Amino acid sequence: MKNTKKEYSNGEVTVVYDSAICIHAGICFKGLPTVFQPGTRPWIKMQGADTESIIRQVQKCPSRALSFYMNSPEEDEADKGPIKALETGKKIEVMTNGPLMVEGPITLVRSDGKRESMEDACYFCRCGASKNKPFCDGSHQDIGFKE
Repeated sequence: MKNTKKEYSNGEVTVVYDSAICIHAGICFKGLPTVFQPGTRPWIKMQGADTESIIRQVQKCPSRALSFYMNSPEEDEADKGPIKALETGKKIEVMTNGPLMVEGPITLVRSDGKRESMEDACYFCRCGASKNKPFCDGSHQDIGFKE
């Protein structure tokens, strides 16, 4: 099978491009034309912008054909970590054997369309047993939910 992934690096970050899943939406080059230049070789010019700008643009790729990982001088090929995202100020955490914790402030849109502002962390049911859906009421402990 043909390798459809290519990597481009500026020393700090490496952008991975998977041509097999690219839908050619053009978000990359419209948003950061100094880096993403289709029709040229190489088409990703990593020196065209700072690392943070490149990461922000890669994260906008709708097909996820563009991804990235941070380079670290002490890592070797086998130790590459997962693709990292910049902190956005929001956090969603899947709690072991428990709820989904979402840090606020957020807007909760209920199934009836009612909107409410949630300022603090919210804990959403993952097990389906809560009597206070969409929120967790601790029922996962009663039913032995594991995940």
